[in-house]
Amino acid sequence: MLKGFKGKRFLFLGVLLLCAILILAGCGGSSSQNPSQGSKEDPAPNTAQSSPEKAPAAKDDGKPITLTLAHFFPATHKLEADIVKGYTEAIDKATNGRVKIQSYPGGTLIPASETYQGVVSGVADIGISVYAYTRGRFPVVEAFILPGLTYNNSLAASDALNEGIEKIDPEELHDTHHLFSFSSGPGNLYANKPIRSMADLDGMQIGATAGLRADAIGLLGANPIVIPMPEWYEALQKNVMQGGVSPIEALQGFRLGEVTGQYITVTPFLFNQAFFVTMNKEKWDSLPQDIQKAITEVNKKYYREKVAPFFDDIDKAGLAYLKDQKKNVEILQLSPEEDARWQEKIKPLEDKYIKILDERGLSGADIMKTVKELVDKANAKYPERILN
Repeated sequence: MLKGFKGKRFLFLGVLLLCAILILAGCGGSSSQNPSQGSKEDPAPNTAQSSPEKAPAAKDDGKPITLTLAHFFPATHKLEADIVKGYTEAIDKATNGRVKIQSYPGGTLIPASETYQGVVSGVADIGISVYAYTRGRFPVVEAFILPGLTYNNSLAASDALNEGIEKIDPEELHDTHHLFSFSSGPGNLYANKPIRSMADLDGMQIGATAGLRADAIGLLGANPIVIPMPEWYEALQKNVMQGGVSPIEALQGFRLGEVTGQYITVTPFLFNQAFFVTMNKEKWDSLPQDIQKAITEVNKKYYREKVAPFFDDIDKAGLAYLKDQKKNVEILQLSPEEDARWQEKIKPLEDKYIKILDERGLSGADIMKTVKELVDKANAKYPERILN
């Protein structure tokens, strides 16, 4: 009796187990009736069988390209306030805000004499400084500021220089992207005593910003003191210098009218200053082509309208400033005979410079011929002189 009961019980349990297995199989099969929809717990499609989708393109974050600009002029100088600020605004507008330029005036990013190399190495994206501050680095360009050349004004000097760079295409500028160059007006000799002859210069400590004009000052009998313009005020104040050769604008722009300039001897053949505005080559090459085009167009227009006449305008302002600082300012003209003596005295500089160019594998005579032709052409185009 007990044995039969146990057999039936096992049979009953076996039936129950079989039913459970069938029920579970049915539940598992119900989830695969419409595989394209997936289960409620995992609505994602079967990505292993679907074609891959491309990642969405990165969106423009709206951040502009920021370029740094280094120069040595004081933050209060009109070059910073008018030219640099105006230039940055023109670039901003031309690129619809895609390019912003941050200016670092007063040598705060790079000293004046190191600016070009600082642009080459990427310390600054754009640099403005003086070609002559690194003597011998720009042999072709320096031919345009050789003592003995006389420019009527900054328009003439700037035009001759830019046309010369375009025509000669000097290799010395190929390690950056040249934006444009510009020039000061002719320099004059400032002192607090009258200088009417070479005899008056004998033994005086006269400031010069670079080597070529320092050489000329030495040939005329003075002792040249070669230091960058930002250091002139203190040197004059402490009598390290008793005078200097520079554009008229420096009397206001660097406040030199406070410490010199009671007498101005007109010597346009002694001085002209050339400035570069140039950009790091890799940075330029990295800019989109439409931005390069926009900047190039601004350069042409802004140079012609604002930069080329800049020094003529501030030279006039510098003369007015001097006359406000000092009473009875005397402007002295060399006599024709004395003028000829001075120019004859410095003439060997040209012959020496032609040899220097030749030694560098350049045709010195041809370069000087081109320079003089361009100077004459520009002077004929722009005859006005601020000091006659």
